[in-house]
Amino acid sequence: MRRWLVPVVAACATLGSMAPALADDFDDLMDSAGEADYAGRQIVVTFLDSQTALEIVEIEHAGSMMMVSIDGVESMIGAGRLSAGDGDGLTVSSWTSMQMADRYEVGTRTASRRLGREASSIEILEDGRRRMRLVFDDTTGAPLVTEAYDGNGKLFRLSAMLEVDEIPHRIYSSPRHYSQEFEVLVPTARHSMPAGAAGYRLADVYDGPDDGMQGFFSDGLFSFSLFAVDGTAEFDRFVDATVVEVQGLKYRRLVSPGEIWVTWESAGTTYVLVGDLPPDHLDAVLDELPKPGRRNLFSRLWSGLFG
Repeated sequence: MRRWLVPVVAACATLGSMAPALADDFDDLMDSAGEADYAGRQIVVTFLDSQTALEIVEIEHAGSMMMVSIDGVESMIGAGRLSAGDGDGLTVSSWTSMQMADRYEVGTRTASRRLGREASSIEILEDGRRRMRLVFDDTTGAPLVTEAYDGNGKLFRLSAMLEVDEIPHRIYSSPRHYSQEFEVLVPTARHSMPAGAAGYRLADVYDGPDDGMQGFFSDGLFSFSLFAVDGTAEFDRFVDATVVEVQGLKYRRLVSPGEIWVTWESAGTTYVLVGDLPPDHLDAVLDELPKPGRRNLFSRLWSGLFG
């Protein structure tokens, strides 16, 4: 489970060494989006290789809280807290904010229009290429469009409001989401997670069930969670997953509208990565994490001695 489950994938970004005026524009837009009151329908779609994953969601956002409804199942989301539609609640006791990596540049804020509304558009660049474009409603501050691009400048994920209402209603009439009991995730300092991978830094690590753990990594714009479970673990979610190769090594991958899921086993540990990473970033991250199929030192010694 990611700490942040929001339509704007840059919602947890804070700026590093950007030009002050451009950084201020971006900060202003993000702050307004975080506190905006609005409701509407949103399309979320990811294109990867020959796969397309799409869904239409109903959204209500009020203050720092957001209700998301998919096929009639509602979830309430806030900073570090998720009240799921199946009755489960999850909250994070504390987390580390990450500054946007120096590899990104913020472009100039420009006037735009979306859904017949006055809007503001801003781009995030990496190595001079568009990595993300965001469009915000000038009236409500609502994020109207988020486009994320791969390393070749090709669109791979889009989230866009199909309609916008300035007054949310249901978010105020769902008391069960506020009274629900929550499982609390507490950061731990005792872990074996890597400190980073391909420009993504480890922010926090949380203990999970069955001696598992979750590491949260971010470069301030995109993020992923890495789950590690001892032994061989099979997950129903991956039954129909696609087998893909990265640097000649095989992984199982699922493409969902909002994120990509990858699983593999390495040295007696099963890993699951869940994130909104661009495809080129994902390949680079996987290349620096534990590799599939590699046995640990003890296993190699035992095999060498007793064959």
